Amino acid sequence: MSEKPSLPLSARLLIIATAGSAVGILVAQAPALESWSRQDFIAVIALALAIAAAEQFSIPLRHRTETVNFTLTDALWAAALPLARPSVLIYSVAAGVLIGHLARRWAWQKVAFNVGQFVLGISVSEIVFAQFDPVGPPSEPVTWLAIAVSMSAYFLVNANLVVLVIAFVERKSFLTILAPPLAVNVLHWAGNTALGILAAMLWVATPVGLPLLVIPMVLSYLAYRQWIRSVRERNHMRDLYEAGRALSGPIETTGDFRPFLQLLEQMLEARSVELVVLDDERITVHTSNGTRSLRPAPSANGSGNSHHPKLEAFVRVHMGLSPQIAMIGGQDDTRGVVAIYRDEPLRPSERALLDALATQISVRLENHKLFFQTFEQAQLAEIVAHTSDGIFVVAHDRRVVSWNPAMERITGYSRAETVGRSSEDVFGLPALTDGALRTSFDPNGTPAEQRDSLITTKGGERRWIRHTGTTVRDREGMTSSRVVVVHDVTAEVQTEQMKKDFVAMVSHELRTPLTPLKGFIATLLDGTADDSPEARREYYRIMMRQTDRLERLIMDLLNVSQIESGTLVMDIQPIDVTQLVSDQVAEFREQFSARTITLHSGTGPILIKGDPFRVQQVVSNLLSNALKYSPADQPVEVSVLAIGEEGTVSVRDHGPGVLLPDPERVFDRFYRAENGVDPNAGGTGLGLYIARQLIEAMEGRLWLVSRPTEGSTFSFSLPRADLVTVMPSEPGAARIARQ
Repeated sequence: MSEKPSLPLSARLLIIATAGSAVGILVAQAPALESWSRQDFIAVIALALAIAAAEQFSIPLRHRTETVNFTLTDALWAAALPLARPSVLIYSVAAGVLIGHLARRWAWQKVAFNVGQFVLGISVSEIVFAQFDPVGPPSEPVTWLAIAVSMSAYFLVNANLVVLVIAFVERKSFLTILAPPLAVNVLHWAGNTALGILAAMLWVATPVGLPLLVIPMVLSYLAYRQWIRSVRERNHMRDLYEAGRALSGPIETTGDFRPFLQLLEQMLEARSVELVVLDDERITVHTSNGTRSLRPAPSANGSGNSHHPKLEAFVRVHMGLSPQIAMIGGQDDTRGVVAIYRDEPLRPSERALLDALATQISVRLENHKLFFQTFEQAQLAEIVAHTSDGIFVVAHDRRVVSWNPAMERITGYSRAETVGRSSEDVFGLPALTDGALRTSFDPNGTPAEQRDSLITTKGGERRWIRHTGTTVRDREGMTSSRVVVVHDVTAEVQTEQMKKDFVAMVSHELRTPLTPLKGFIATLLDGTADDSPEARREYYRIMMRQTDRLERLIMDLLNVSQIESGTLVMDIQPIDVTQLVSDQVAEFREQFSARTITLHSGTGPILIKGDPFRVQQVVSNLLSNALKYSPADQPVEVSVLAIGEEGTVSVRDHGPGVLLPDPERVFDRFYRAENGVDPNAGGTGLGLYIARQLIEAMEGRLWLVSRPTEGSTFSFSLPRADLVTVMPSEPGAARIARQ
């Protein structure tokens, strides 16, 4: 793969503006060419050649991607300021810099920017120098001052433009680029300006002495180079320290190598540095600008083995530069490569440094891998500790080695009570562990299918669990343990059983009234029954009772459906609950003439707020329930009282009472107690559930008071309507909410 680095838009615009300004200046100076003498043309050629030659001896100070070059060219410009015409100097600078940089084969954008900023800088210096007119010969101090101030203007233009373009390219602040080499820049300007003034003085006074300037110029060049070398060494040591810190610092979850690669670019004065890492069959390429991931092809190494692809194949090519590579890890365990892109080969000292850093990268990658493994294990432990499903691990000898908090909630056994014990001892059911649960513990099997089993908790409660087991193998492939995931499905199993019982019960309850109805109708159709008026009346009475029973069953199912869907409509209005209960008691006395039903009520009416039909339905359900669970020779007692701001109705039976740990279960859907006095009474287990839902929908409450062998009392209360003025509400004024 190849890649061409692209300049930021801000840098491109600055280069275009600088080069465009230089072109404008050259066009503006073009009319002056007509007045040039022969000496002026010779001066342009000589100066351009001298500038081109001086540019070949630049001293580079490398930043991350760009370079500041120090040369003695400024001395030539300082000398030419008082001696040459402005147009001559400007064209000499343009031609000399262009020839010198093309000879060094620099990129076109660098050539365009450098020619532009040099032409712009020398033009500004010419404008400043013109302000000192008239100017004397170079030997006069005022001329020295004019040259120094003019070159200062050039220095400001040159330094600011160079620093600005580097800041744009590297996306750093202006001062970050300007500050480190500022002292060298100032001394370089002062030395070159002084050399230029000396050259101008010798040219005017004694031209034959100009060769003597070669010695101080060479010494200045060597001094500059040594100074720059010291700056680079200082920066090198700082970058090396920072690179070590970047590799040995705290491990981040992101695995960001950008700071380290940026420092490595500066240390090795490289155009670019890439780190190619192989981790879990995924190739990750890190650069100083970001990270990208690649998945190697199965034949990446040419042998069809995707586990060890040839990493060099993923190193990119930059503008024709062949990368210089250092391997990370050993020959048998290559973890990645570091690719260095620069013009010159690495020196032995640089190669040794790169190899040392590659070793540190290998350690960093290993630490990063261990960190993630530990992090993932910690996350897994956190998930196991907080999951709602029970998870435990049994060893090959069936002893429990791990027990999560959810298992404690399901079984009641703590971790300390289970770890180290046999799984059969913990669950206490040989049939369970020898049968269904043993299947999921099979050490030689694959993950077993889900199974439901019944266990006994520490508190003696029997609960249903749904479990599955998975084999865990060690590095040699041998079975080491078994992980069992347990989900408490007691409520689900009970609900499913309740549904089955309900279907069977409803089928029975529907057949019970239909069978006599069908029999009587068939008898009447065949004409075989006693046709006397008294007999027919008895037949019709029996058929009416069975029809009423069938109607109540259908109404109960309809009410449950409306309650569950939230569509049960209530017509709330003031009603005389005393009269309503009295009417219901009278109907039940007529229907069950052999039973004793007593009514205790006050002397006057008690007005409550409710739906007359629904209150009547509740009273009917409570009376039916009391007759079902009360002996035939014992009375059912009904009372209606005004207690505070409520009207209360109570129905008491003298049956065996509710024999349950939680008496509230009698209000559950489909629940039917097994201790009824009349085994043929039947029922769907919906009456009490519907009664409570209806009373609560009317903003009342229904409760139970029961003692074994002393019977049960079901009571409900509704707000009184005779204490405040209540306007009758429209039908549908209240709806029951889904429970």
